[in-house]
Amino acid sequence: MSEVPVGELCESVDWNPLGSAGAHSQLAGVVAGLVFAGIVMLIDRGTPKRPSAEALTMFIAGLVTFALDSFFFGVIAGERTCPRVWTQTTVAAGMLGVGSLTLFTGLAWLIAGRSEFEAPLRFIRVTAYGLSLVIVGQLTVTAHDYLRDVRPEGTYPWLDWLVRAWSALVALVVVGHVFAPRLRYGAHRAVTHAAYLGIAYVLSCAAIFGLLTAVDRSYWADGVSPGVFIAAALLSVMLPGLVIVVQLMAFPSATVAVRPPVAPAVPASRQPSPPSGEHPAVESSVGSESPSAVGRPADDIK
Repeated sequence: MSEVPVGELCESVDWNPLGSAGAHSQLAGVVAGLVFAGIVMLIDRGTPKRPSAEALTMFIAGLVTFALDSFFFGVIAGERTCPRVWTQTTVAAGMLGVGSLTLFTGLAWLIAGRSEFEAPLRFIRVTAYGLSLVIVGQLTVTAHDYLRDVRPEGTYPWLDWLVRAWSALVALVVVGHVFAPRLRYGAHRAVTHAAYLGIAYVLSCAAIFGLLTAVDRSYWADGVSPGVFIAAALLSVMLPGLVIVVQLMAFPSATVAVRPPVAPAVPASRQPSPPSGEHPAVESSVGSESPSAVGRPADDIK
């Protein structure tokens, strides 16, 4: 059987996801490599100012997100079944946005608590809010285009309204973070919650992507079934929207106090001994003899 050119696989759709899958895979792979190199440098740079645990936590979550997303888009680039390509793209598209916001959150924690970085931290915060709105808008448009291409015309009109309503709700929460101080900043443990939720989202996408890939090609012969495109459209906007809100709650303020690393205790056997010929200083305590009386002959005391 002759191979069909990539550009002719999805001629009936308005936008061909195969045309950008390879570029998205390269982008996610390059970012994952840069994040990995940055994590190694932060851990092994050997300077007194160690990076905060919150920053490393978010960077590691971003590394996992971009690494798996690069693999997903690589699989999409080699796919030859157009309905499955479109459905897989809705799963992988949200990971690009979530991973980008994760890196901005980690960068903010890296410079948080330092007065000289107050202006850059404010700029990162504004950029993160704008990026969150862009992600929500792009995912909404992607879900709308997906439904337009795979859903039979005139069916399930409520699905469009539900997608738009959820996206509008997430956008309102993002705007609320800007103007409501109590919603803007969370505790240090909010970073842990955001990182674990991000990893859970990535693993969920991996499971869904694996199921879509494992389905036989004959299943997609008649297009995408209603159950599949309804679930794909809703999950492609709802799950990333939830992760975005939690990550904004974990964003640091300009005056947040970063917890310093705890210095290891020195064993008693390794403590330096006093030089020869010198006696260690004796500390006086309540109810004990004064240091001047220690070491004097008994006759002198009398």
